[in-house]
Amino acid sequence: MTEPVDVGPLVGGDLSVTPADREHVVGLLNAAFAEGHLTVADRDNRIRHAQEAQTFDDLIPLTRDLLDIQPANPAAGPLPAGTAPAAAPQPVGTAPAAAPQPAGAVDSITAMFGGVSRSGQWQVRPRTSVSAVFGGVDLDFTKAQLQSNNLDINVLGLFGGINMIVPHGTAVYSSVTPIFGGVDSKHLSAPALGGLTINLHGLALFGGVSIRHPRSPWA
Repeated sequence: MTEPVDVGPLVGGDLSVTPADREHVVGLLNAAFAEGHLTVADRDNRIRHAQEAQTFDDLIPLTRDLLDIQPANPAAGPLPAGTAPAAAPQPVGTAPAAAPQPAGAVDSITAMFGGVSRSGQWQVRPRTSVSAVFGGVDLDFTKAQLQSNNLDINVLGLFGGINMIVPHGTAVYSSVTPIFGGVDSKHLSAPALGGLTINLHGLALFGGVSIRHPRSPWA
């Protein structure tokens, strides 16, 4: 897939980036390095530019060539434009709960050409960074061990999808920047007083976030 030289002001390329946006790209570059797609020098150079980026036009070129990397299974063929691969199969059963983390820490969940799933009694910090790049992330909050009832989640849907299952009565507030993508939470029930609150930030670029209750349909 070929990306333009820049995103351009018509679709938000001139918008200012936040520190969380820079952190998302740094996380993706580290993941690409770990999978052997970047050398140490190339990764470090791109990270330096990411940390200095002021707009999305500064960030997008740093990962553009990574979008041309094919999934690990060549028999599956190329992905259709705008389609994320199915989440990778997860082992049956629930993993043991992780040890409590410092309240000020930021969790990082990244799916790159694959799937990541969190369910059962997993630990959820007040601040979480979620990236789906040609991949899928499934997050089930219904039995999660929450360190706070007010969650701040920064998302990056880059040709990928993020699915969230939340308890009834959850309030969702979104300031996600949609660029040929968006956030879908139309099937949620009315927020309940004292219930879970999720504040979404970040970027949906040819990707999106879907939020549902258990057994509710995915649009």
